[in-house]
Amino acid sequence: MATYCIGDIHACYNEFMKLLELIKFDDKKDELILTGDLIGRGPLPVETMKEIMGLGKCVNSVLGNHDLNFLAVAKHIVTPRPKDNLEVILRSPLFEKIVNYLTNLPLLYKHKEKQLVVVHAGIYPLWELSTAKKVAKETSKVLKDPIQSRILLSNMYNDEPSIWDDNLEGLKRWRFALNAFTRMRLCYRSGRLDFKNTAISPALVKKDGLYPWFSLGDPATSKKKRYTLVFGHWAALGAECARPYFKALDTGCVWGDRLSAWCFDTDKMYSVKSTGYTQIKSQSAKI
Repeated sequence: MATYCIGDIHACYNEFMKLLELIKFDDKKDELILTGDLIGRGPLPVETMKEIMGLGKCVNSVLGNHDLNFLAVAKHIVTPRPKDNLEVILRSPLFEKIVNYLTNLPLLYKHKEKQLVVVHAGIYPLWELSTAKKVAKETSKVLKDPIQSRILLSNMYNDEPSIWDDNLEGLKRWRFALNAFTRMRLCYRSGRLDFKNTAISPALVKKDGLYPWFSLGDPATSKKKRYTLVFGHWAALGAECARPYFKALDTGCVWGDRLSAWCFDTDKMYSVKSTGYTQIKSQSAKI
């Protein structure tokens, strides 16, 4: 059995199907783990979700920030933006199934047999893996609760608190968890998150003291095991993070680049080019 991880699909159904064909995916013996942002911005969200849900138990995924935005739209907390292309899901007969599927996705996926952990944006560098698992589980439970989920989704569009404290409670604790797992890119050595910048550059490090989250810690370890940490979200990296045991898989398909998969068992990367439908191709649009 081969385990494949696929980066942010963003409703790029055609490329997703081509990638499954390229890796010769066999749903009877192989498994897929997706880095989240299954929908949002791309052309075919219903077809994408139908395919993913139809694959059943051979596919697992984590929640991305665009998936969370859809859940807020589905609960009438925010108005759908035309550029996110979510209206088609709201009108679909599969609407309830898609909402239920996304609601039950975790923020962190740890493989039961292989030394593999998957998240959308990353794991907060000052956390140990045990802490990340605990916080992810707590926050996922909140997202499944009818009342608490409305509170969290209504208040998640906020950058504070920007630094972790073990004593954080309630909304502040949940919001930090969502920001860390689904929005994080750069942070200060103190652990304070930065949401104003999306690109890595020597100037940022020298002038502002900002670093990629994955350069400041090694959260995918435990006392007995060394895990490979797979993440998406950061298309500007181009799948490069220059650290062993870290795999960046968002290669910007929805922005006109490519959709990528990585095989855990062979350490081989696979990619298919975007069909080029998108009109938004600038680095600044990669959010």
